[in-house]
Order: sequence, then structure tokens, then C-alpha cells
Amino acid sequence: MRKVTVPIDMSSEQKSILGMISKRQLIYLIVGGAIIYAYMEPVYNLGPNFMISIIMCLVAAIPVATITALLAFVKMSKHNLHLDHYLIIKMGYKNQIGVWRKGPK
Repeated sequence: MRKVTVPIDMSSEQKSILGMISKRQLIYLIVGGAIIYAYMEPVYNLGPNFMISIIMCLVAAIPVATITALLAFVKMSKHNLHLDHYLIIKMGYKNQIGVWRKGPK
């Protein structure tokens, strides 16, 4: 049997959006941006002046931006999975564990 070495990584995601990000990453960025956009106006209106409002908006956007970036771009090399896929598998693990009993029940 003949072996041929493939010069590219066939198991990684296709970077289909401008060759830089995948569709999965683009969806995460759009959803994260929409969430930030949805709550920025009320946060901006809480501040007494312009500079404090801008600082409040930046501080309020950091947690959502961090979570979005982690889910979109972090790859766990130990398991060869992206973080979002790994978390989905971990959350479903509890449902896969059965209760094993010996006897008629």
C-alpha cells in the first residue's frame, strides 16, 4: 500500500472568511458584538459625564469580550479541540453516566 504525505493540516477548521477566521469564529464574534451593543446604551446613560461613561462602557464590555474571545479562538492542544467543543462535551458527560444497580430494581 502506498503512503502519501499531505502537505496541509486536514483536521483543522477552514478559514473561509478572508482566510483569517472560520464561520464558527465569525458567529461568536457577531453574537458577542450584538450582546455588547445591546447593553452599551443603558450603561452609557448611567454615567454623569462623557469620560466616566466611556470608562464604564469599557469596563462593562470586558467580561463579554473575554468570554467571546476564549470561546472563539482558544484551542486546547491536549485534546485537539476548541474550548467551546470541549465545554459542550464536559457538560454532556453527566448525562452519559448511568446508575448501575445489581438486582431486580
